[in-house]
Amino acid sequence: MSTRIPGRSARIAAPLLALGLLAGCSEQPAQEASDIVADAQAQDYEADRAESARVRAAYRDLPQPVAGVVLISGNRGSLTPDEVVAFGQSGTATDVRLSYDGEDAAFAALCRGEIDVVDSSRTVSEAELEACRRVGLDLVQLQVASDAVVVATKNESDVGGDCLSTDQVREVYRAGSPVTRWSQLGGGYDDVPLHVAGPDPENNAFSFFGQYVLDAPEPSLTNLRSDYKAFDTDQGSRLFVVGRDRDELLAAQLRDRTRRRDLAKAELETQWQVVNDARAEVEEASAEVEKGIRDQRPLATQRADQERKDRAWEALSLAQARMRELEARKRGLTVVWERSVRARERLQRARGNVAYFRFSYYELFEEQLRPFEVTLPPGEGAERSCIFPSQQTITSGEYPLARRLLLTTTVRSLERPEVQEFLLHYLDNAEDQATRARLVSVPAADVATQRAWVTDREEPVLVTLDPAPVLSAEGDGESTTLQPAR
Repeated sequence: MSTRIPGRSARIAAPLLALGLLAGCSEQPAQEASDIVADAQAQDYEADRAESARVRAAYRDLPQPVAGVVLISGNRGSLTPDEVVAFGQSGTATDVRLSYDGEDAAFAALCRGEIDVVDSSRTVSEAELEACRRVGLDLVQLQVASDAVVVATKNESDVGGDCLSTDQVREVYRAGSPVTRWSQLGGGYDDVPLHVAGPDPENNAFSFFGQYVLDAPEPSLTNLRSDYKAFDTDQGSRLFVVGRDRDELLAAQLRDRTRRRDLAKAELETQWQVVNDARAEVEEASAEVEKGIRDQRPLATQRADQERKDRAWEALSLAQARMRELEARKRGLTVVWERSVRARERLQRARGNVAYFRFSYYELFEEQLRPFEVTLPPGEGAERSCIFPSQQTITSGEYPLARRLLLTTTVRSLERPEVQEFLLHYLDNAEDQATRARLVSVPAADVATQRAWVTDREEPVLVTLDPAPVLSAEGDGESTTLQPAR
């Protein structure tokens, strides 16, 4: 509904009119208005009291937890299974029971007070949060690690752009994609061929990419374009993008090999002239010998003519032998020159090849790979565009192709010693667990903050729909991990 803003004269006249009306009215209407406001406030107060009573009753009716038992539910593919094993081997008397009911069912069970922790890669939804609030359960979210995929081409190559939206990444890889040249993506990309690759279904990155980029709950090769090259190792995908190291070496030697081949060619051309000159001398010396015999020259002259002929033949033989050496050398140099040419062609064909990798693998070869910045499409609430994949942007959830490994619990469960014991053990071992699983670990400052929440040394930050930034333990800036998950 629109509201009309009165003009200047009307704004001046209104108070005067109000004064005139007040002068002619009794005090009774004002009293009636005051009574109406008081009644409304009283009704709101009673409604709040009734709702509070209902919430307290619902909270009292929640299932009572079993002493010494911690119940966890969520999805597979996190650090929790290994942590449960490690925790059980620590000598604890606490029994941790883990089930894989899926994130939706796990959050529903948490808000019914049936479990203590949800193991997920997403935060609670608005409806789930409201369901928890209706029974008096406040939620606390901990982060134990992060993961991400990086879409990359060859470093020091250019396809005309550095930033892709998640929609463009999906369009490049999806089944039935018509994109075969970078220019089809628009945005100034070059008109060069586009070929795609990545891991096979046995690689964890395949499932991650399929779920988070292609929106495929159970990803398979049928969700990807028919010419997608699936490699059983990350190295295979990397070599598809950057080419082989040997090709790099051979291509780097092309200029020197071209110079040496051209030099050998020039030397051979010079030697051909030497051979031709030697052959002409043989012919001329042979003619002189024959003429000396016909003319019956003195024997000394004929011997001199024969010696000249012998020297000419010897010079021709040497010149031909040298020419054969130069020909063999030129052939050898041409062979290695052609290898360098083919290597350069293979590397040039790799321009435009693109693959995706887990962030941990990209970090090992960041001097070879050129990652795309990624942005969310317009209207999806992204505060920043074109996010570069880094430890910070992945851990904070800013990078769109990242996921955060989260543990969501309730303040009620945090009051239980067995839950505190398990969560503290988890946080203390999260960095080692993340390293072994090739994930991005949580900064130590944020681990310390979360430990303080669990031990009640600090008030935990409750999950809200739009939580405020949380400062790190040192208080020197925003936390990288304790932000709302995407």
